[in-house]
Amino acid sequence: MNLNDIAAILSKNNAGEQEAIEGYFRLLTYPGLPAELYADISEIISDEMNHSEKLSHWATKLTGIKPNET
Repeated sequence: MNLNDIAAILSKNNAGEQEAIEGYFRLLTYPGLPAELYADISEIISDEMNHSEKLSHWATKLTGIKPNET
């Protein structure tokens, strides 16, 4: 296994984080959620976003490939 293989696995895991975030945002659209549940889901989204940033960081660090600047 080389660094590109590891970066590919990290990227796949990052896609899973993004899918989870999408699902949690969908949950927040349900009317009448208890405030505590809404707050917990928001915290989970924040955690997933943190995981996504870390995975992106490591994919970039391992490969040296950086996102284009806009």
